[in-house]
Amino acid sequence: MIFNKYNFFFFLLVISMSVQAQVKIGDNPSVINQNSLLELESSSKVLVLSRVTSSQMNAITPLYGALVYNIDEKCVFMFQGLTWKSLCGTSTTVTTSTTQPIINNRGDIWVNNATVRNIVSVGTGTTWIPINSNPKSGAGTPNSQPNLNPNSGDIYVDESTTDLYIYNGTSWINSTASAKVAATNGLTLGAGNTLELGGALTKPTTIATTTSNTLAITGLQNATTIEDNEIVVVDKSTGVLKKIEASSLIREEEIVLTAISGQSQFSPPYPIVNPKQIDVYRNGVRIAFTVVNATTIEVEPEAVCYQGDKIRIVQLY
Repeated sequence: MIFNKYNFFFFLLVISMSVQAQVKIGDNPSVINQNSLLELESSSKVLVLSRVTSSQMNAITPLYGALVYNIDEKCVFMFQGLTWKSLCGTSTTVTTSTTQPIINNRGDIWVNNATVRNIVSVGTGTTWIPINSNPKSGAGTPNSQPNLNPNSGDIYVDESTTDLYIYNGTSWINSTASAKVAATNGLTLGAGNTLELGGALTKPTTIATTTSNTLAITGLQNATTIEDNEIVVVDKSTGVLKKIEASSLIREEEIVLTAISGQSQFSPPYPIVNPKQIDVYRNGVRIAFTVVNATTIEVEPEAVCYQGDKIRIVQLY
């Protein structure tokens, strides 16, 4: 074996490395910081990392902290345990996967391609927040969906029924017209979710009017005879509408008295309510009269009776 000066230098280098566990390559090889394991020093030469493509890089699972130069991205990447992180001036890591990745930094982006909706989430540093979460959506009601974490006012769309839900701070409310509108108490729900007047009243109902806000019904049919119809009346104490036979609205009291000679005043057995609603007949002929008091009438002077005249007093009310 030829032992020349190069072999001797290599031998000394190995001895030095094994003793000090430090290596200095480049300029000033004898000067190295006491805390350095390896130092590179040169004003004309550089360190070149392994140069790989993206597919080659992703196929490597090295130790944490490993470095490579990605020739596709033209950037240095560092391995963080599960993913390679770009070191080119950004702290955002974009991951497209079906499983939830580890959040490297606040602002990392995860595209979940497990569903056709490709939900995009942003990392807060501790958890992932879907940025397309309002309106939220899913196949089924919101109560069947996990991890919605809604706030008051959030919207949810059931993709299977297209029903729209709103979170009121406590529970999800189905606000679809067919679910929200309930037609009761004299109203019915027509085609196209239109409210229509008509139906059974389910509770006592009052319509309050004023002198300016009145209630009117127009377009009523004409009645042929009073006898075939009933009349709507209002209870003056309660305001409740009631119906009554038309014949009941007109009452008639009639009495026939036999006069004596010269008699001019007569007293029917019922009180006189309204003089304008009284007619007096002598022997079938209508005659004029005056009201003396609530129980007595007096016929006109020209109609003073003879013995046996028939005086008929008719009162309508």
